[in-house]
Amino acid sequence: MLSKVITIAQQKGGTGKTTLSVHLALAFIKYHNLKVAIIDTDPQGSLGKWFMIRTEKKVSNDGLTFKTASLWGAQYEAKTLKTDHDIVIIDTPPKIESDARPSIEAADLVLIPMAASHVDFWATGAIVEIAKQANKKILIQINRSNQRSKLIDKTNDFIKSLDLLSTNTIIGNRQIYTSSMGEGKTAVEKQKKGNAVDEIKSLSEQILSEIK
Repeated sequence: MLSKVITIAQQKGGTGKTTLSVHLALAFIKYHNLKVAIIDTDPQGSLGKWFMIRTEKKVSNDGLTFKTASLWGAQYEAKTLKTDHDIVIIDTPPKIESDARPSIEAADLVLIPMAASHVDFWATGAIVEIAKQANKKILIQINRSNQRSKLIDKTNDFIKSLDLLSTNTIIGNRQIYTSSMGEGKTAVEKQKKGNAVDEIKSLSEQILSEIK
């Protein structure tokens, strides 16, 4: 068992935390044969709604466990799930700031999604500071962004200014990510090939190399 925890955190809403959480989870299962648990700590319950649709449609949940927890209960839940799962992914709500500490302290890796957007730059500092104070490994994920965007270079400069690394993969703003979620699935289950599949598979490989 790897027994590693990945916390996906960002205080700005709309950065794609939940979509990223489930796509990574299914990539770890499909491409790496790992047992994965996902914890929904967001009161909006988007992750729970996705899992409920998935269950109603009888989509296979082999290798996948779903739990809910409060932000403060996530640390206990993650510790429990680590005993029989390779990877535990904690999906956190926006606007969490100091409340994020238990979920971040439980993590082996803090993955912070942000779009190539000045608004996202402004929102990222607080979560980075909490993760740095907890002495956690941090990766920035440029998410829901066009690789050809004029802001990509500025985004990379901003990440360097925080003395952080970004992943090697930019996740595009692709329809398949959102449409598959509405069906209780993920892009890697809906498609065998494609840009989304390549992105998620590549990201899953890098994250595994970071936490092993």
